[in-house]
Amino acid sequence: MTDQRPGKWAIVQHWAAEPFGYEVFAPHLDAGNPCCFACGWHSERWAEGRSPRKAWERATLERAHIVPAGLGGSNAANNIILLCGPCHRDAPDWHDPWEMAVWISRRAERASKELEHVDTWLRAAEAVPLFKQALGEVVARGGSAEQTVEVMRRHTRRAVVHSGELSQGTMEAILRATARELLP
Repeated sequence: MTDQRPGKWAIVQHWAAEPFGYEVFAPHLDAGNPCCFACGWHSERWAEGRSPRKAWERATLERAHIVPAGLGGSNAANNIILLCGPCHRDAPDWHDPWEMAVWISRRAERASKELEHVDTWLRAAEAVPLFKQALGEVVARGGSAEQTVEVMRRHTRRAVVHSGELSQGTMEAILRATARELLP
């Protein structure tokens, strides 16, 4: 069975040309820069050296029905929006499209994938005071950032990526292992 839903680029073209729906169902849409229609989440890497069409098709955004197919919604572009994973999971599965519009209007904006990743590393570092202590020791001994990064890389290679990203818990484990190795 083949997927009968339109491609991401066709969905973008539909909503970019839809004056009312654009504001309601795709408030963050910029046809040249892929992003979640509801929260604006994006990755700086999706568009690198690509045409807008290829960037949208590459983007890890999910096609989501405004009115679910199981409730009579069609697979036409006017019933499908592009959402990030968290937005797709949180979006209403309801027979009335107005509920999706209300939900989108209240959805908080998110930073880019890359900024969220940095934020997760910062939270992990806050959770591992031993790592901050180790960094202080490295600086006091005149050690280099490159040496510290190499130790972190070695420990990172011992981790498993789950759901496309290192979890904060895995980052904390990497930082603890790095700290134990760096401390005398």
